[in-house]
Amino acid sequence: MEGAVESAMSAVITAMGDVFDLVGTVVTQITGQPILLFCLAAGLVPIGIGVFSQLKNAARG
Repeated sequence: MEGAVESAMSAVITAMGDVFDLVGTVVTQITGQPILLFCLAAGLVPIGIGVFSQLKNAARG
């Protein structure tokens, strides 16, 4: 039973490494293309505005 657990954990760790490699590749591709980078930034602006608004309201009490 221990061998199966170790094998499963090894598979999960390997898969996580593959996911991080994939995310790194995607980020590299997005930052290498100005249009994609603009679309990413445009999508993050409303999130930043919402967070700022909530912080401002929390500070007021």
